[in-house]
Amino acid sequence: MLNFRALFVSLLLLTSLGLGATEQTTQKGGDDALVKACTLCHGPEGRSTPYGYFPRLAGKPETYLLNQLQNFQAGRRHYAQMGYLLENVDAAYLQQLAQFFAKQDIPYPAPAVFSTPPPQLKWGQELAMHGDPDRKIPACAACHGQQLSGGVSPAIPGLLGLPRDYLLGQMGNWRTDQRHAREPDCMAQIAKSLTEQDINAVTRWLATQAPLKQGPKPGSPSAPQPDSPALKCGSVQARHDAPLSPQQSQGLYLSRIGNCQACHTAQGGVPLAGGKAIETPFGVVYSSNLTPDAQTGIGRWSAADFWQALHEGRSKDGHLLTPAFPFTDLTQVSRQDADALFAYLQTLAPQKNVVKPNTLSWPFNTQWALQVWRALYFKPTAFKPDPKQTADWNRGAYLVNGLSHCGACHTPRNALGASLGDHAFKGAVLASQGQWVAPGLLSPQEGGVQNESIKSISNLLQNGMTQKGTVRGPMAEVVYKGTQYLSDEDAKSIGVYLKSLGSSAAATAAPVPQGVNGDSKGEVKGHSHGAALYKEHCEGCHGKEGQGSSAGFPALAGNRHVTTPHVGNLIKTVLWGGIPPTTAANPLPPGMPPFRTLLSDKDVADVLTYTRQSWGHQAPAITTLDVIQNIENASALGGADRLPR
Repeated sequence: MLNFRALFVSLLLLTSLGLGATEQTTQKGGDDALVKACTLCHGPEGRSTPYGYFPRLAGKPETYLLNQLQNFQAGRRHYAQMGYLLENVDAAYLQQLAQFFAKQDIPYPAPAVFSTPPPQLKWGQELAMHGDPDRKIPACAACHGQQLSGGVSPAIPGLLGLPRDYLLGQMGNWRTDQRHAREPDCMAQIAKSLTEQDINAVTRWLATQAPLKQGPKPGSPSAPQPDSPALKCGSVQARHDAPLSPQQSQGLYLSRIGNCQACHTAQGGVPLAGGKAIETPFGVVYSSNLTPDAQTGIGRWSAADFWQALHEGRSKDGHLLTPAFPFTDLTQVSRQDADALFAYLQTLAPQKNVVKPNTLSWPFNTQWALQVWRALYFKPTAFKPDPKQTADWNRGAYLVNGLSHCGACHTPRNALGASLGDHAFKGAVLASQGQWVAPGLLSPQEGGVQNESIKSISNLLQNGMTQKGTVRGPMAEVVYKGTQYLSDEDAKSIGVYLKSLGSSAAATAAPVPQGVNGDSKGEVKGHSHGAALYKEHCEGCHGKEGQGSSAGFPALAGNRHVTTPHVGNLIKTVLWGGIPPTTAANPLPPGMPPFRTLLSDKDVADVLTYTRQSWGHQAPAITTLDVIQNIENASALGGADRLPR
């Protein structure tokens, strides 16, 4: 079992070398704040833990690191925590991370010593330096360099100085298709050609070799550069194109603020080419291909067909669409906006993508069941402006209730999956999205914005962060792929409408209470363990009194997200950490590390209880059972729901 105290000592060492977070970071992307979410796990060297292998990052080639970050983001490499951390950040953020760690110059540890039979070591050396021509297996040195310290491209790392368990783990991942690279995937090809005896021999030999103490960095002009890799290599040939430039068309704008890409883009897939699996209580629905491919997309659709899908929930051929497609909200989209959306989609490059059939259980997979459901819960309608309200209010109502379909998450549903109209915006548990809670929007205590300024609401929608908090979970995706593109006018209109929700009494600010068993700033009695944990792990970013910092770390004191009765979001944030979504106005947000690698369930409960009952807060305590239940119920990490504790 890993000694977590030793892991934290490693973090302190990393901080002393300039890789950890400090109080001197700036909000505009200081390196220390940028890598905060990485350093707690990876440390200066990286070791195996009950949560997986945390490899060394320091000094690896920048292009190699960037490739791996993009592979995690696209699902070609599988580690749930990495996929979660990188889900809502753009290419520029990944490039910045890769640049930072590539520049770090930290000595490698001494090579391992094994009691290995000499013939096995000799065979490992032979494979590493010369390969096996009879089996058409190239030498490691053919790609990783004759000194095995960096290869034919900055995308190929050195092999010396890596622990054997890491080398074994990666070879195993390639052999079992747990790790992928861009095609052609040469390492998967090689790993599957090697026998277990080959892998044992070559990993033992590599792990016993001392890394070069001095020498040119891989990819530098003075480093030896062979003409080309021994095999065709997708990672070497990969191009890192800049994100698409924004198009000044209404259709593109509407597709963004309507968050179409979130559902119609599979992980690592072509934008809007469909195929994403959408979990529902009744089975899985796979999103449709919106590119103009004639066979698998909407290339043969007309604008009227597209309008019919949005307004009536019917496909081109007339069959009824499942309400996983939010036509119950999109029915309010105007014909003018629907035509603009269709016109934009027709400009996309056609992508042939045969989407999997839905796997809904009976009878939900039948058209007659959908007819019954529609008779009960759906009627095509058009948005009707309220003449008693302002233009801003009406525009906000149109966006919130229609194109942006906010109620799809923030309104609870009945047993048949229909939104409860009489409970609109009262909040809901997103059972198919990791049990995150979409808070109620009708009162400040539940998550409403009645006490916030229009500017603050706009800032949260467009930037994903305010001094009071950052968006997490499904809302982070909404900001990253959708609301960050809101115009200032539309963001303001949404703020005007959201502030109007709920009663006027709910919008009255409640007085800040005094602390429990203590004053509003002092340590709360009976929480010495939680206070110690806070001081050790949280104070450096969030402040001694929970006041936050100018480096972009939000205040905890007076923060309703800390005192919320829906503790699941709070627990998930501490366990999984996260990087807020990158946006144009906030391109390098500081991340929070996943403390599940360091804190026990009881530790998490204690430190959160301390924050919920300090600085004037009077929220109920969080128990160890609360933490365990949130881990057991979670599904947001795609298969890694129950993490070892």
